[in-house]
Amino acid sequence: MSVTENLCLGCMRDIGGAGTCPHCGWHRGEVQRAPYLPQGVDVGGRYVIGRKVSAGGDGTTYIAYDLDADRPVYVREFFADAIMSREDFQTDIHVLSGCETVFGDCRAEFLKLWDKLIKLRGLSSLLPTREVVSDYGTLYAVLEYHDCMTLDEYLYALPDRRMSWDMLRPVLLPLLSTVETLHTAGVIHGGISPETVLVAPDGRFYIGGFCILQARCAVADLNAMLYDGYAALEQYGMRQRPGTWTDVYALASVIYRCLTGQDPIAASQRAIRDDMVIAGDVAETLPRHVIDAVIDAFQTKPENRSADVQELRAGLLGQPFRKKVYPLSHYNYSEISYVNQDRKPYVSNTEYFRTGGVPAPDRRGQQAAEAAKRAAAPAPQESGIDGKKGMIAFLAVLAVIALGVGIYFIFFSGGSGRNSAVQTTAQQTEAVNRVPDLVGRTEVSVKSDPALRSQFNLVYVADYSVAAEQGYVFAQSLAAGTQASAGAELIVYVSLGPKIINIPDVVGIDGSQAKAQLEALGFVVQISEKANDGAGTQGIVASVTPEIGTALKQGDTVYLNVWGAPPATTVAESVHYYTSPDATVSEGGAGFLGGNMLPDLLSGLFG
Repeated sequence: MSVTENLCLGCMRDIGGAGTCPHCGWHRGEVQRAPYLPQGVDVGGRYVIGRKVSAGGDGTTYIAYDLDADRPVYVREFFADAIMSREDFQTDIHVLSGCETVFGDCRAEFLKLWDKLIKLRGLSSLLPTREVVSDYGTLYAVLEYHDCMTLDEYLYALPDRRMSWDMLRPVLLPLLSTVETLHTAGVIHGGISPETVLVAPDGRFYIGGFCILQARCAVADLNAMLYDGYAALEQYGMRQRPGTWTDVYALASVIYRCLTGQDPIAASQRAIRDDMVIAGDVAETLPRHVIDAVIDAFQTKPENRSADVQELRAGLLGQPFRKKVYPLSHYNYSEISYVNQDRKPYVSNTEYFRTGGVPAPDRRGQQAAEAAKRAAAPAPQESGIDGKKGMIAFLAVLAVIALGVGIYFIFFSGGSGRNSAVQTTAQQTEAVNRVPDLVGRTEVSVKSDPALRSQFNLVYVADYSVAAEQGYVFAQSLAAGTQASAGAELIVYVSLGPKIINIPDVVGIDGSQAKAQLEALGFVVQISEKANDGAGTQGIVASVTPEIGTALKQGDTVYLNVWGAPPATTVAESVHYYTSPDATVSEGGAGFLGGNMLPDLLSGLFG
C-alpha cells in the first residue's frame, strides 16, 4: 500500500479509508484544476502535492508530503499567471509568447530570493526553508510545515479584536529584528500584512508570504499581490523603487491594526485625503513615543517616512536615534508626480538641514530654477544713446585685447604652433584642481573649508562605518591626488559609526552557516568547540555569546559554541555485566564472570 493512500491531501493527516477528512473537509475525488498542479503528483520524486493553500503574485503555495522524511511540508511553486499557463490535469508549464525574457528574469529572482532565505533559516521569526527543487519547467521552494494561523485570524479571535501595547511589544520586537536582518541580506518583503504575519500556538510572530519584488509593484510585469492598507504608496505605480522604507510602512500598518483593531486606509486614498486617526480611547493607553513612532513610519511619502527598521524600533522603545534621509538615487525627477504634491522631493545627503533634522529642498535645484527663470525673462530695454556708448566701449576693449595678443605672438612665440599648444594646456591646467585627501578629517572641518567649497561641488553622504568614528570622513568618491575639473562633484562619506544590530537566533543550525550569516551582518565570528557528551549533534551551534538578541555594533565579536564530536563507544563499554544482588567478588576474581558471579548468572538464567 502506498504511504499516501490513507493521507488527506487537504491537511496531510492519516484518515485511513475515510472518504471525507474529519479535520479539513477534503474528500477523495476532489479535483484541482488548472492552472494549479493536480493533487497527488510528486515534485522532484519526493514531495506529493496536496491542496492549494494560497496563490497570487509570483506563484502558488501547496501543502505537500515529504516521502523521505515522512512528514508534511509546504511547497511554493514559481507560477506567475501573467506570463505562464498550464492545461487542466497537466504538470508542465508553458511560457506565454513574448514573455520569455520576463520569465527568465523572474525565475532567476525567485531562485535568488529563496536561496537567501535558506541561508537565513536560523532567524527567530522566520519559518525555515529547506531547499529549492526544479521540476516541470519551473522552480519549487520547500518550507517546513507549521501549525500557525494568520495574524488576521488571531486578532479576529481576541475579545476586542486588538492587542494592548504590553501584549504586542514582546512578540513584535523579534519580528522587527528578523525583518531588519532580512534587509541587511538584501531581502525586501514588500507584502507584510496580517495575511503574511503568522502566529504560532505559543503566540510568537513569524514572517511568511514571500514574493519577488516584481510581484509587489502595480506597474511591474507580473500581476501585483498587494494588500490595501498595508502596501506603501511607492508600490502603486509612483515610479519609486521599494526599499527598507516600504516594509517600514507595512510594519506600521500591522502595528496600527494590532493596537486599534481597524484596517488602515489604503495609501493611494490617503495620498488624496488623509483621514487616518488613532481613536482617543486607544491613544490614551499608549506611550507617547509609540504613537510618534507609528506616525513617523506611517507617512505616505517615502521621503518623510522612517527609513529603516532600526529607526522604527528605536522610536517604539523611546530610544534616541539619528534621523536618516530617503536616498535620492531612488528618484527619477522626470517621472515623479504625487497626487497631492505640495513640494519637490527632498534631496538627501546634502549639508542643508532645517530645524529638527528634516532635510530642506535642494538649493542647487532652486538656483537652477532661478537661473532658468532669469534666462527666460525679457532683456531690459536700453536707450539709444546709452546703447551706442556701450557698444563703442565694448569694441575699444576688444581692440586693445587683440593688439596685446598680436604683440605676444610676434615677440614671444615666433608664430610657432608648438608654443600655442603649450599655452592651451596651461589654460586647461588652471581649470583643474588636485583632489585633496579628506579621509580622517571631521565633517565640520570639511564643511568649513572655503577653498574646498570653491573648487568642488561637495555632496555629503552619511553611512555606517566600522573603520571611522561618528562624524569623521571614511571615504570619498574621487581618489586623493588625482586631477578633477573645477566644480566637479566630490562625494564625501561621513561615518555614522558602526551599525547597531541584534544578534539573530542561530542556535540549532550548522556552525559554518551561522558564521556566514553573522559575518554578512558585519560581526567578527569566533568558533569554539563544546564538549559533546552525546546530547548534541556535531557541527551544530549549541550556544551564542553574547546571548541571542543582544544589540552589538558591527565589527564586534560574536562567539559560537559548536558541538564537537560525540564520545567514541568501545567494545568494553558495550558489554553489560550481570551481577546478582548477593554476588561478591574475590580479590583474585574481579574479571568477567569472576568470583561468585558464574553460579549467580547460571541461577538467574536457568532458575
